Amino acid sequence: MGVGGARCVRRRRTPAAVAALVALLGTFAGTPGAAAVDDPDLTSFYQQTLAWEPCGEDLQNGAQSGGAGQPAGFRKRLECARLEVPRDYGDPGRSTMQVQLIRLKATGPGKRIGSLVLNPGGPGASGVNYLIDSGSAFTRLGQRYDIVSFDPRGTGHTEPVSCGSKLAPPPGTGADSLAAKEKRINEACGRYSGGLLKWVGTPDVARDMDVLRAAVRDDKLNYLGFSYGTKLGAVYAHEFPRKVGRMVLDSVEDPTKNAWQTALSQARGFQRALDEFSAGCVRVAGCPLGTDKGKAEEQLRRWYQELNDRPMKVNGETVDETTYVYALREALYSRSVWPTLRTALEQLRRGDGSGILRLSDAGGSSAAHVDGVPTRPVGRDELPPQDQLALRAISCRDTSERYGEDDFPRAERELTQASPLFGPDIAPTLLDCHDWPVAGDDSSREVAAPDAPPLLLVATTNDPATPYEGAFNMARALDNSSVVLTFHGEGHAAYTTGDPCVHQHVDGFLLNGTLPKPRTSCG
Repeated sequence: MGVGGARCVRRRRTPAAVAALVALLGTFAGTPGAAAVDDPDLTSFYQQTLAWEPCGEDLQNGAQSGGAGQPAGFRKRLECARLEVPRDYGDPGRSTMQVQLIRLKATGPGKRIGSLVLNPGGPGASGVNYLIDSGSAFTRLGQRYDIVSFDPRGTGHTEPVSCGSKLAPPPGTGADSLAAKEKRINEACGRYSGGLLKWVGTPDVARDMDVLRAAVRDDKLNYLGFSYGTKLGAVYAHEFPRKVGRMVLDSVEDPTKNAWQTALSQARGFQRALDEFSAGCVRVAGCPLGTDKGKAEEQLRRWYQELNDRPMKVNGETVDETTYVYALREALYSRSVWPTLRTALEQLRRGDGSGILRLSDAGGSSAAHVDGVPTRPVGRDELPPQDQLALRAISCRDTSERYGEDDFPRAERELTQASPLFGPDIAPTLLDCHDWPVAGDDSSREVAAPDAPPLLLVATTNDPATPYEGAFNMARALDNSSVVLTFHGEGHAAYTTGDPCVHQHVDGFLLNGTLPKPRTSCG
């Protein structure tokens, strides 16, 4: 999902035949890992040797921080390589693609366990950028693991989805409808990336991860995935149950919900988090929302309407109701940002929108926030940024749902009822796959893995992007005695909060194989 914390675009988804059959039958049998490794057409992929070398400046400079703020010598420790994988696993000899990898080698002390593969979320996030920006968050794990991440197909430096540089203007002189605008975006994606779009779905990325597992010479995949990365990890467990090592899924997507249900769940989740922020703010001296929770909620809605009616200009940039909603949402991903949001709202109260603009821009390429909560692009001829195009391509490949103009009134009504502030901004995302150029299917929601060892699922009670109950639905769907660790708190991606209790249990499992007892909680 696209559920989780996606970076949002403002405003407005023969031998080869025998090999394919073997892989398909392996999937139905629940043991495709063995079929993939034994398939002679895939042997060269599974036996490849990676050529690790220092990462180029172009890769490091493409990240949000370029490694700034990381420990001394951090950038010099980064190594990069390319992993060759089939474009189409059903016909592996026809065409290949090169997956961009990055790693931090284990530092010791202690015996090296192997590689720990990270996925930061999305879909659409660059795992390469994430490790460059956030590698120090995994220092303890990095003593005994090589920390490895990658740009999934269609993202970052791995054949990124392209839809051109600018949209062709709509027919005639007037503005087109929202659905027509989405159709123009999707037609452009088909023109520029039509040969790629069929092959960017989550099951294909899961197969790439198994080739990666073999290429780093690990018998089992050890994995830590956040938000959309939990879906990817669960699909891997479904496809390769006997290749699962120690796997942690943090901020868990709900496999029982379709795109419409997910959008509703996210609208309610962000509204819940905003209500918690308001309740806390009014108890603090000088809260810009006042001292009454009911009036605080009215004030938040009043600012939304005022910015809709009379947008502000800050250094030549427009601060409108969409900027405002995105700033709120950005702050709700982590409780640590709440003081910044209070300051921004105090500035807004005085007629200064600069704090709101900075908050809105803060998630520009934050991988942890690329989790299926896009908004609409600005301007009738503008395209979403590349991470959002990748999100759209992967999400549309991962679902059979195709909503159009006739569905939008109901979507807007239901989502606005769920959240008067966030609902109207999330509703248009249900049109992302309107006339998408390739068909989608729902196979990525199939996560049953009864033959896999138990996974550790981490769930935050007031996670706005991947609501708490999703972890329990995932555990039931996996059907392999996976354990849910509860973090009583706010925000998204509990491990990245630095909570010592969460770290103790996650690190204990990944380093020692010790699962917490059922119903264990932190926070």
